[in-house]
Amino acid sequence: MKKYIYIWLAAASLMMGTTACSDFLEEDNKTGQTADLTYNTKTGIEGLVDACYSFSRGWWGKEAGLGLAEMGSDLFYYGYDNKQKTLNSYNLTSASLDGNASDNACLDHYWELFYCAIDVCNNALNWIPQCTAISDADREKYLGEVYFLRALYNLQMVSMWGPIPYNETAFVSTKTTATRMPEEQVYSNILADIDIAMQHLKAGGLNKKSDGDSGQANYYAAAALKARTLLYAASWLGAQSISSNPDYAGKNLYQLAQTAAEEVITGSGASFYDNYEDTWSMNNEDINVNKEAIWGVYYDSDLKTPVNCLPKRFKTNASGSQLDYVNIITRTGYSRGGSAMLLMFVSMWNNGCTDIGNNKNDQKSVFIRSTSESTSYLKSKSTGKDIYVADHYSPYGRGFTRYLPSMYLWNLLEAGRETDQRTEATLLSAYTIASPDLAANVAGKYPLMKDTAIYYSPLDGDSPEGKAMQEWAKDRYRIQFMSGGDIPVYTSNNAATAVPTEAPVATSSVYGDKRYDTYKVAGWCSFPGIKKFLDNVYDSNFPTHDISYRDHIVFRLAEMYLIKAEAQLGQNNASGALTTINELRAKRAIAGKDNKISGTVDINTILDERAIELCGEQQRWFDLKRTHTLIDRVKKYNAQASGNIKEMHYYRPIPEAQILSVTNFSGEQPSASNGVINYTTELETFWQNPGY
Repeated sequence: MKKYIYIWLAAASLMMGTTACSDFLEEDNKTGQTADLTYNTKTGIEGLVDACYSFSRGWWGKEAGLGLAEMGSDLFYYGYDNKQKTLNSYNLTSASLDGNASDNACLDHYWELFYCAIDVCNNALNWIPQCTAISDADREKYLGEVYFLRALYNLQMVSMWGPIPYNETAFVSTKTTATRMPEEQVYSNILADIDIAMQHLKAGGLNKKSDGDSGQANYYAAAALKARTLLYAASWLGAQSISSNPDYAGKNLYQLAQTAAEEVITGSGASFYDNYEDTWSMNNEDINVNKEAIWGVYYDSDLKTPVNCLPKRFKTNASGSQLDYVNIITRTGYSRGGSAMLLMFVSMWNNGCTDIGNNKNDQKSVFIRSTSESTSYLKSKSTGKDIYVADHYSPYGRGFTRYLPSMYLWNLLEAGRETDQRTEATLLSAYTIASPDLAANVAGKYPLMKDTAIYYSPLDGDSPEGKAMQEWAKDRYRIQFMSGGDIPVYTSNNAATAVPTEAPVATSSVYGDKRYDTYKVAGWCSFPGIKKFLDNVYDSNFPTHDISYRDHIVFRLAEMYLIKAEAQLGQNNASGALTTINELRAKRAIAGKDNKISGTVDINTILDERAIELCGEQQRWFDLKRTHTLIDRVKKYNAQASGNIKEMHYYRPIPEAQILSVTNFSGEQPSASNGVINYTTELETFWQNPGY
């Protein structure tokens, strides 16, 4: 939403006992108004509804949320200084790490954040019907938005932790006991909320995204959430797993998921760009502008606006002050906010080292570090010209490395290079200099350099083709191979055992010098990146690009095709699934190329297509978990994670802070099979997930 008014007087408290705080923002009640007076005004209700949206900015587009959604899967390895390595090594514990920013899964933060979000939603659902100062249409609209958000937050919770306490009324005092609701019942409640949301959104006139502000929920956003929820429930619990909700009891959830996805495809007004790259262009970053986007999290272009920033935690320190969320969630603290996605999938900007400039001025011609107009020009050593480089500011390099693609993902994308637009639009295979006029500035080791500084080849550098390519490149640019050669990205060419190289590279067999003798050119620092989240349009108002105002797309049209295909497969209609996949692939085809696949579709076909289309979009861990393929695919494709992963890891551990805050905790645990916890009724005691 474009307009946010922060008047939050909800007595929103966690079910986390002693960590609860009754006030959300103390400064809100400047005039001493009580909640019933404030929430009987339109401004008060608007502020309360806007508060419900604010928590979405703690997960979507944030580093820690990305880690929990993508790490420990088959798509990404951790880089040199990733801050959540335990998620990939599966050395997870329930410890609440609070402000630890060196290696923090942030489970305690997100348990708190989502329950705070749900409680604020429950307060809104309490006050909106009572407000006499709003029109009936506005009441319908607000109720639809909040039911949508409550369903969304609960889906994130149940997908991570399984059976969870389900709260449908606002807390008015601290609660010290809790019970965990079976997953089937949680899904039933989520679906009920979505159906109610759709009714209210339609009645309030919020049918399509064009009916509201950017980031505002709409009927088809709720339909997309319904399609995803039904697919999650069907694939995780079973095709006819819902019994608590009479609208779904005994029905095939895959069929219902297909119907919901088709409704979005045909009715939402979303469409594909002819050029897939346009989906990710900053020219189209606004959710309401982007043709393919159905709904997402809005970030204002004024990074300092409260719209972009998270509220403080409810948890307090010993003196009673509210704690901050850890900086891998907030990124730039509480004075600025935005999406961190542009920072997460790129190499070190100083990985030029001694071969491509080893000082600030030289590096700027490859990994531009200009921070203002006064440092926006570099003088060419060959021509003497001043070359404007500000618009090349760090287009693909940072001073740290968080995620690099797995060998599986790199190979999967390379397989479509000749026919599929998504390969070139997704995979950053070459780092180029700002201008050919600057080649001489960094060409001491590469006298024939023109524009390419680093190239990442999918070949084995020790193969005849790889050796020939390395020989040709030696005077032109640095070349790094998937495996083998002088500077391999991975330790082997076996996807089951390969990990990013970490050690300094030995003396070059080609060059006879040690220009590569540094960890900065090893695979965990220098690798082909994922570029679809990069800010590709230069804006002089944001010269440092340390965070972005890019809206984060949560639901888009392509996912609906993928949901439809998987739902068809779940109904034993593999041929229909193939047709649907090929419809999507036709939209992603390079002009004049046949991008169809053939053969028998199975779940691995679906997961391959989801990887190509959705990599990095905060869905992969959930996809592997719900399809019961997590352990198998991690062992096949992620050697950083395969050594420790067990069946217990289908669930995240309940944070220690929660366990210590309830008085009815018990060490007694239900059993699990194929990942799913086996029980059908709520237990009177609160328990930790099995294995932790």
